[in-house]
Amino acid sequence: MSPRAACRLTQLGFAPVYDYTLGKVDWIAAGLPTVRAQGSRRVLDAVRRDVPTCAPGTPAGPALQQARAQGWDRCVVIAGLGTVVGTLRADRISATEQAPAAEVMQPGPTTVRAHEDLDATRQRMNERHVAHLLVTTPDGTLIGVVDAEVS
Repeated sequence: MSPRAACRLTQLGFAPVYDYTLGKVDWIAAGLPTVRAQGSRRVLDAVRRDVPTCAPGTPAGPALQQARAQGWDRCVVIAGLGTVVGTLRADRISATEQAPAAEVMQPGPTTVRAHEDLDATRQRMNERHVAHLLVTTPDGTLIGVVDAEVS
């Protein structure tokens, strides 16, 4: 409906008029202000942005060694402008592995969106024994990670 609203506003003489086609989910993912029910929390409220990343061509072992030095057991493989393409997990890849990350990563990791309800997301994570979930924008750009533990 937003294209119609933008068109109508233009017809009424408003200028400039922008049609924000990415929508509310993208707005929230960008951390822009919103109004919500008192006491409700979103995944974005608990996101950790310090998750280690590497490019698809990076040697996997050294990328994981660097992640471990930062206290992580994984490294997120990102391409382009931050699109999540996979993960490297320390329990599956040797620290001496020299193959490019793209060749040994787990492709297509599970992600969650920033606008999702935090408590419901953590409940699902605990039920499925998932300690961490990647948080991305609607177009797959990495925002960070959310932990199952309640802070």
